[in-house]
Amino acid sequence: MGMIERFNEYTVALERAYQDDDWSQLAPYFAEGATYRSYYGADLEATGREAVVKQVRADVESFDRKFDSRRVEYFDGPREERGGVFTMWKVTYSKTGAPDLVLTGTETAAYEGAEITLLEGHYLPETFGEFSNWLTRHGSFIHD
Repeated sequence: MGMIERFNEYTVALERAYQDDDWSQLAPYFAEGATYRSYYGADLEATGREAVVKQVRADVESFDRKFDSRRVEYFDGPREERGGVFTMWKVTYSKTGAPDLVLTGTETAAYEGAEITLLEGHYLPETFGEFSNWLTRHGSFIHD
């Protein structure tokens, strides 16, 4: 199985984990010493399979779950690039009483065999301004 197929399996498992809250199903996709770097506003890094899964879950719990729903779309890739997998994505978040929030970004996964050794996520630069404007106008909808 190639990296792209394995990455696609990971994205399916991620969506399943989001739905059923069983985050342990992500573990087989990461190497024991994997690193996750998230540049989604606050720079975060987690190293080690368990820490990576825990951080991915924390990212979802602290943001995505504040919305009524989300829709993830990949509009570029996944494709092999520099020995790994690269994709560009768009997530549309919906919350009753507020307009949809659309965020776009990239994700890159480096592989060793069938396991991710490095997973990095970034927002596209224009996303920060759009996100900031949405929060200014509608941020109260997502605060507890």
